[in-house]
Amino acid sequence: MDLELVKTFQGASEHTKRKEQEIGGLTKMRFNQFKSPYFRYNNIYIADVFSGTGRNVINDELIDGSPIKLIEGVMGANNRNVDINFFFSDVRRDACEQLHRYIAERFKISIATNAMFASDAINMLGAILKSRPDIFLYLVLDPNGPKDFPKNEVHDLLCEFSKRIDVIPNISATTINRCLGARNKAGRQMQGWLANIDNFDEGFVSSLTMHGRSGWIRRPIKGDRFRWVMVPTFGCFKPKNNWEKHDYIDLKSEEGKNTVKFYCGA
Repeated sequence: MDLELVKTFQGASEHTKRKEQEIGGLTKMRFNQFKSPYFRYNNIYIADVFSGTGRNVINDELIDGSPIKLIEGVMGANNRNVDINFFFSDVRRDACEQLHRYIAERFKISIATNAMFASDAINMLGAILKSRPDIFLYLVLDPNGPKDFPKNEVHDLLCEFSKRIDVIPNISATTINRCLGARNKAGRQMQGWLANIDNFDEGFVSSLTMHGRSGWIRRPIKGDRFRWVMVPTFGCFKPKNNWEKHDYIDLKSEEGKNTVKFYCGA
């Protein structure tokens, strides 16, 4: 494998390996929960709209990316009670082609990968949910930066289908805060969703937990100056047990509220 080729398409940091492992672990945990006879949906769409090539390079070591960890998580749960469809997309067609080949090589299955903007992918998923009331959506959002984040489209999706979606976002709070600081200092409006929010909480975390949705937030990683954070939020079937052993806490707890303040720049 040509490591430089993969580097071209997929960025990485020293925290990437942990993030990918957490995505896989969360997925396995949730799909074990979905085995319950009280889970009312017959079909689950698993979507990653920043899927990349499926691999990251860290210090010349290949690390499996979120699409691969999603597939592994689902296989690990072995949930035979629901029909599962994968929806992978990326704006870069060459990355989609690499991902398609890698999945076929790794798992001996063929999964379509879609070359499209994340905002268009979210709108397409919304149309699927509207036409199929039996579908639940498990959505991973892991953009390169806040300007790529389809926040407005996700907000609209959650307004209409709040109880039918899990959202697993991973984003740099530092980058959001820097963008907002530059906006405020310049006294100019930014385009997109960053133009309308006050901080990391109001307009970002708050939008993920509206309409009574529950969620977790990961405690800060020591030494992470970019303040990468995962904020999994749940449409239904809130996990009974927290994931504190992995440093996740309830967003609505006192510690959770203080953690949000930290990510706001406190």
